[in-house]
Amino acid sequence: MQRRHRIWLVVLGVTMLIPIVTIGGWTLTETAIQATSDHAFCTSCHVMEPFALAYDADVHGGQNAGGLVAHCVDCHLPHETPGGYLLAKIQTGVHDLMSQMLLVFREPDWIGNLERRAEYVFDSGCLNCHANLREAPNPNPAVVFAHRAYFQEGSNLVCVTCHAHVGHKDLLAHLTGTVTRDGIRIDDDRQGDGEQANLEPGRMVQ
Repeated sequence: MQRRHRIWLVVLGVTMLIPIVTIGGWTLTETAIQATSDHAFCTSCHVMEPFALAYDADVHGGQNAGGLVAHCVDCHLPHETPGGYLLAKIQTGVHDLMSQMLLVFREPDWIGNLERRAEYVFDSGCLNCHANLREAPNPNPAVVFAHRAYFQEGSNLVCVTCHAHVGHKDLLAHLTGTVTRDGIRIDDDRQGDGEQANLEPGRMVQ
């Protein structure tokens, strides 16, 4: 009798513990995901400074009439499935951490990597926000026409095929150090006597 009583207590305890652990685990996971998904976290590494400055000056960084912002993970992670998103986030996080640790040995070719932009920007993220390109009840005819080649069956186009500089305004200028923190190009006549400063590539103007 006592043994049966203990068994029922164990079953009851496990039954109560499972949802608590599940809810607690999901809460911690969701908190961690949110904490590592915003602009401040993604640009906390010094090496990300040019990308952060270019993003802040871009439409996607809030420079639009509505003040809407696309977060880093909205563009740079796949959004087909929650599982795929989470797996890609973990893989990307580990990769970026290792890359940051190896910076003392090898500086990435940031400018050369711009040609590989399709590897870092996911169409599923773009279409999460820009679903009206095809799915709106009354889409803008001009927009539909401009994207008809993209939506054709068998098309190998991706968003950044045409929108090569999306998300980071004047990124190349920020990477080469030819733009100030205020977004003013060094060769702009507004800069003093208008002479172009002689800067080392990648050096930002203070």
